[in-house]
Parts: sequence; C-alpha cells; structure tokens
Amino acid sequence: TAAVGCAFCLSAAVAQSSQAYDLSFEECLERIRGAASQYGVAPINVVETSDVRIVRFLTSDGSVLISCSRPDRKMVVTISLKR
Repeated sequence: TAAVGCAFCLSAAVAQSSQAYDLSFEECLERIRGAASQYGVAPINVVETSDVRIVRFLTSDGSVLISCSRPDRKMVVTISLKR
C-alpha cells in the first residue's frame, strides 16, 4: 500500500542512532541547556512535566531529540540525520 511504501521511504531517508546515559534529572536538564548553548538555538519542547522532559533541536542535517526521565534517572539522546 502507499502508506507502507511511504513509511519505507522515511526510514530509508533518515539515519538514526540513540544513546542512553545514567544521569539525575537535574543533570539531564543541565545537558539540555548546554546543548542549546552549543547549537545556538532554543530547544523545541515536545513534553514537559515535573518528571519528564523531551526536547528537539533542529539542525541543518537533521535533528537531535533529548529526553530526561526523573523516575528512571536516564537521559536518552537520539540523533536523526537526513541522507
């Protein structure tokens, strides 16, 4: 079907990698602030609660998604690059 074909096209057009880190929620939020400074742009909030924050940074060659979880004490960074 067209939907399956389109989904395949999207996966073929984007290279993605993820890395998880053990960090406190506060340290993770500090990393988001550092990334904003490094990229020179404000993050786009995807989710923001007292226990979870997920932001996206748009870059010239793709995007960077950073998620922070207070209960899991984890930071996950997912980089998606356009091919």
